[in-house]
Parts: sequence; structure tokens; C-alpha cells
Amino acid sequence: MITNNTIKSVGISVPSLTFGAASLANLFKTLSNSEAMAIVDKAIQVGWRYFDTAPHYGSGLSELRLGLGLRGLERSEYVLSTKVGRLLQSRKQQPGLEAGEFFFEENPFNRLADYSYSGIMRSYEDSIQRLATRYIDILYVHDLGTYTYGNTETERQHFKTFCDSGQKALEELKRNGDIRAWGVGANEEAILIEVMENAAPDIFMLANRYNLLETDRQTFFDKCEENNVSVAVAAPFATGILVAKDKAAALYEYGSAPADVIEKVNAIDSLCAKHGVPIGAAALQFPLRNKNVVTVTCGVQSVEQALDNYSWANWNIPQALWDDLASVGIK
Repeated sequence: MITNNTIKSVGISVPSLTFGAASLANLFKTLSNSEAMAIVDKAIQVGWRYFDTAPHYGSGLSELRLGLGLRGLERSEYVLSTKVGRLLQSRKQQPGLEAGEFFFEENPFNRLADYSYSGIMRSYEDSIQRLATRYIDILYVHDLGTYTYGNTETERQHFKTFCDSGQKALEELKRNGDIRAWGVGANEEAILIEVMENAAPDIFMLANRYNLLETDRQTFFDKCEENNVSVAVAAPFATGILVAKDKAAALYEYGSAPADVIEKVNAIDSLCAKHGVPIGAAALQFPLRNKNVVTVTCGVQSVEQALDNYSWANWNIPQALWDDLASVGIK
């Protein structure tokens, strides 16, 4: 069931379900402006009140569309998070530097990685203009670590820049009331653990690493508990494979799903069906069974998904299903 949970270090209350706005930026599928607005309108109508975006998504397109969609709500009525770490520069006629294969018809800007004090300050100012808002509730540092940059000198330099310079910008923004909390969003827990050794974040966004297919993250959660860091789990559907109708054609880790993953998903789906529970409901609610997780972020690509995901987040799941899932190692 959707509840309000507290980010421990700052006492901020956030809904347990977050609208992931990457899909508004034509992630894997092109949306018209009117289609994007209809999705946000329906989400607001049924009760979504936490929205997450990033400059990376469509080179600013997600922030622009989300900002327009939220204009009908009073700012105090919703929680908003976005991200820093990439600045946008005019692309002119050049191809995109990254992500062009994921975001269709994105804005004509290249992404420039910048985790410095000045880069984070500029990114924040650019984001509040695109979002047409006065402040950001939670500001995440986006995609530090080897998942994005590999085991390279570049990755280490970005991390050093963040530690030496960037985190000072985040603390200043928080101290001045421009943001209420800050954290890091990544697809790997190793870099998040390293961040805790060098900074004092309030919350992490862990994407694609804690779901019905990947459950063994105890070391990471123990570290978060020790450091009073809350967790937002993103991509609970494992890039789509958990809720796709056609498993063979579904995405997993942004590519084709291997046979053993499809077999595991089918086994989970059978257990859910035995208890009359949609697998999407179990996928959305599973991360929240961990006491360190305060919210789950899922992408919303259509009006139907806005309705389905909200319904799944409120589904009454019997303990017997969790017991059955635990018996096959999902706990």
C-alpha cells in the first residue's frame, strides 16, 4: 500500500511510490507533447505525488515536459527530485555523445559530465528553469561509478572531483534551502558505499539492483543503516522483463533477456498467479519490505501504466505469497 515514509537524516516525508519521468523523454518510444501531458495529468488525477527526472533524460526533454505537467499543482503538494552530473551543450548538427539509442527524438544537446562545484551549481539552476520550480526536494548526483564510465581514469577523476568540489555545492544548496536533501543515483552499490566513506548523503537511488530478480544486497543495506542513509529503489521491473507480456522480446539490463532470467520470471509469475496477485504488484512492493527503502521509482510510459502501477502499489498482497517467494530465495 502507498504510504508516506521518512528520509531519516532530514525528516522529510516522501510517498512510497515515485513517478519515473524518463519515459516522458521518449525512452524507447516516441511520445507527442500531448501524450506526455496526458500521462502526467492522469498520474496527478489518481494520486501520484512524487516525481523524479534528470537532465540526462532526453537531454532536458523530461524536465521540460514534467515541469509543464506539474503546473496545475501547488508546489507544496508534491515531492520533486532531479539530478546533477551532466551539463547540456548545443549539439548543432552533430550526433549525440551518448544515450541516442535509448531516447528517441531527444533535445539537440550533448551531455558533458561535470561533477564539480560550478558544474553542479549550473546544473541545478538549469534544472529549476526547465522544471519551472523554485526549489528541488531531493537532488541526486547521477551515474558516478564504473557502470557508466568503466574502470578508467575518467571514472576516478569524476569521483575525485565530486569528493573535492561537488559535494560542497550540494551541502551549500541544502544549507540555503534550495534543496531539502541530496544523494547519489547509480546502477551499482559499490560506488554508493564508497560515497558513504567520503561524504554525508541523505538518500541513495539504487537502480536495477534490488528487485525480484536481484535480492542479495545485505552488505549495502547494512552500510546504509550504519550511516543513516535512506534508499530509493528505481527500476523495480528490471528494465521491463518482470511485467512484459512477451518475455522473449522484453528488455533486461537494457538488452535481451537470457533464457535463465526468463525462466525465473515465469516461475515468479506462476507463484503470483497462484495467489491472485499481478507480478507487477509484487515487484513494486517487494523493495519496500526492506526497512531502509522509503520509495520505489517506476517508469510511466502511458496513461494505462499510470493507472496500473498506482493500482499495483496499493494491491493487498497476502503474506502467503511472500512466504512462497521466500521459499525460492526471494526475501
